[in-house]
Amino acid sequence: MNASESPNPPYFDVLFDRIASGDHEAVTAFGRHVHWGLWESNAADGTAADYLQAAERMCQRICDAAKIQPPARIADVGCGFGGTIASLNERYQSLAMTGINIDSRQLQRAEELVVPAAGNQIQWICADAASLPLDDAGFDAVLAVECIFHFDRPRFFAEASRVLRPGGVLSLSDFVPQPRMAAFMDGGAGPMSEAIQWTYGDVDMSCSLEGYEQLAAEHGMRLLVCDDVTEQTLPTYDFLCEGARRWHDQKHAELFLQATGWLQKASRKKMIRYLILSFEKLASRAG
Repeated sequence: MNASESPNPPYFDVLFDRIASGDHEAVTAFGRHVHWGLWESNAADGTAADYLQAAERMCQRICDAAKIQPPARIADVGCGFGGTIASLNERYQSLAMTGINIDSRQLQRAEELVVPAAGNQIQWICADAASLPLDDAGFDAVLAVECIFHFDRPRFFAEASRVLRPGGVLSLSDFVPQPRMAAFMDGGAGPMSEAIQWTYGDVDMSCSLEGYEQLAAEHGMRLLVCDDVTEQTLPTYDFLCEGARRWHDQKHAELFLQATGWLQKASRKKMIRYLILSFEKLASRAG
């Protein structure tokens, strides 16, 4: 099936197959979090367990940018296997958390894996990020951990602004192009477009930091945190590419290596930066 015919990112289809086959590395590295890792130094050891720790570190950094103060209501949009909610569930009490995803398979796994701790509440909702079935001004934080490139950004920002209370925070991570790259990325990734489509599905990496600030202003928010962690994510690429070289499906492995290698090169040259961004909803804006 062509990636464009699937409602879900192709890498999740591959991951579900690997988990179902009992692939220990896939379960360890990606059974909780499905996103890039963050290392305090480049001293990654290349193991799945090390990658899991780095992914948890990334998750916590993004959540910290949301300035969460219990008791709080939190919406995690594009929640994957529930790793971010699991992390918050372990770190805090008195949270009411809602995990939202368009893929019911991911929600089913999340519900099986994450059990609310005492004092916390968790619900899972199958919905589109551009049309959140959530109350107006009902949330203290909205999270989008490494998934916003799959969303319609303007519609998602409008929805995030709508559901956040004044003073609430939207926190996200994204691959953000430098201004000189943004126009190029707006038309796709040139010769890498097919490999990226087959590997990561429909992605939009054309929103620069200035574009994000404009989106925020248009929806009654202001930039609160801009954390460039590009250098700390670089060991991710070696881990992902080394794993792909062991895949049985050589065609898919080749496309994955092309797409991921291109992103690695762009990141090393700082043409694309991995940014953690958070935005505060201004009190003067009506819900």
